Amino acid sequence: MSCRPRRPEANREARRAQGGFSLLELVAVLFLMALLLGLVLPGLIRSWERESNRATLREFTTTLRTARSEAVTRGLRVRLFLDLKTGRYRLEGSTREGALKGVGLSDAQLVWQNPEKSQGYIAFYGDGSTSGGKLALAEATGRRYLLEVEPITGKVSLRSNVN
Repeated sequence: MSCRPRRPEANREARRAQGGFSLLELVAVLFLMALLLGLVLPGLIRSWERESNRATLREFTTTLRTARSEAVTRGLRVRLFLDLKTGRYRLEGSTREGALKGVGLSDAQLVWQNPEKSQGYIAFYGDGSTSGGKLALAEATGRRYLLEVEPITGKVSLRSNVN
């Protein structure tokens, strides 16, 4: 008599349970993930653009404050040159330069170096005063900013949502 062991019913059920997910379950999960991504992604992109624009403005105001600090420390005139057409700026006597990316210049009150080419500057003097200036800036979303440099104190301020 040959003795062949028979498989218990419990082993057969355990093997079936380890089979994995059905195609329908995988498609349903992928659909839900795509739906969530479609809803969340536009908001993430807008947030990223807004924060990128804010970082650009913070960098620009920091450059202006650095110019004032350098002028007072050295007792010399330091100018920040600005090209309104391209949005590029550079600090006189320094390698510091940048661009106003994502933010448009709609109006400016500067000392004009070349009005035809829309190039001007803000000068900072050794006594802490400045030539003064105002820049009206706007994001593509419509959010507006006003950057002011006070002539007497040299204080740099940035206000948002101004008309």
